[in-house]
Amino acid sequence: MYKNQFSDSYADARQRFLGSARKHGGDVESHLNPAGPGAQGEELAMDTAYFGEPGASALLVLTSAMHGEEGYCGSGCQVALMEDDALLARARAGGVGILLVHAVNAYGFSWGHRTNEDNIDLNRNFCDFSKPLPDNPHYRTLHPLLVPDAWPPSAENEAAIQAFIDREGQQAYREGMMKGQHRHPEGLFYGGTAASWSNLTLRRVLRRYGEGRRSIGWIDYHTGLGPYGHAEKIFVQNDSEAYERAKSWWGADVIAVYEPGSSTVEITGTALQALLEECGQVPELTFMAMEYGTVPMDRVFLALRGDRWLAAHPDADEARRRALKAGHRAAFYPDADDWRGAVLGQSRVSVLQAICGLAR
Repeated sequence: MYKNQFSDSYADARQRFLGSARKHGGDVESHLNPAGPGAQGEELAMDTAYFGEPGASALLVLTSAMHGEEGYCGSGCQVALMEDDALLARARAGGVGILLVHAVNAYGFSWGHRTNEDNIDLNRNFCDFSKPLPDNPHYRTLHPLLVPDAWPPSAENEAAIQAFIDREGQQAYREGMMKGQHRHPEGLFYGGTAASWSNLTLRRVLRRYGEGRRSIGWIDYHTGLGPYGHAEKIFVQNDSEAYERAKSWWGADVIAVYEPGSSTVEITGTALQALLEECGQVPELTFMAMEYGTVPMDRVFLALRGDRWLAAHPDADEARRRALKAGHRAAFYPDADDWRGAVLGQSRVSVLQAICGLAR
């Protein structure tokens, strides 16, 4: 039912995005990633499509694939928007330009990883690398357990992780897993020690399109956390005025990462930093991470661990490789129409709300 918007591979998603952008009059640019080629021998690129007047006073940015294989979701939402003439007309009438950034991390999207060509989690990579990088002591303790020598993890391995949770608490485990780390390049949620190509390229895109605006809103599409098909509206700015503005646009269910009930934790080095640093002259900046739930968190963490185990064992037999790749994809892109329908419906509402907010 939703196959016109969603794709089965990065190569297909890119072709669909570019085709739709050109068909509907978008101003298209492509930034080729030097890490190519992709899994099908294709070019890897961060592609952009802009709709609206060049001098529009407000800008809505929609980004997909910050986390590689999560890109199926965001790409589908971007294509659906380009095919939505009424929504594009509403934006234009309200003086709102729309910038779609497709496949921030094309490498991970193509090859089926959450991370980039250097195993960097891009949403932990927007740091000030001239200063000491943040430490994650809980991850340092967990690291030897998370990517075991054998797969699947043994009962002893799982017992050791449970012992950590029993000793330190569930929140310490979540922070150890998700906050990010900069010491283990082969590990999980690795933020890198220098700005990645995607980081630098996205900054250039934001700098160019953000210049001269009075207000910028940004929806960054993610998957993997929370109830199946539900879009959690995550606020990550340390700005009370922006928080009230976000809730006035998207509703009282916008939740800050530091509030009880958030599916994630406070993170340093997110893409928000690029917006604050490259568009700091813009009076109003409003950022939301839109996180769609897929499978239970323990399955998501297991899929991430399996991906790292597979990277460390290129000689793994083909059956195990296929199973781990399929499990990773399912953790971030459920192949089901009820999920895709929920994604598109909630995305359209949030985009319309952002357009109305920006047009005020």
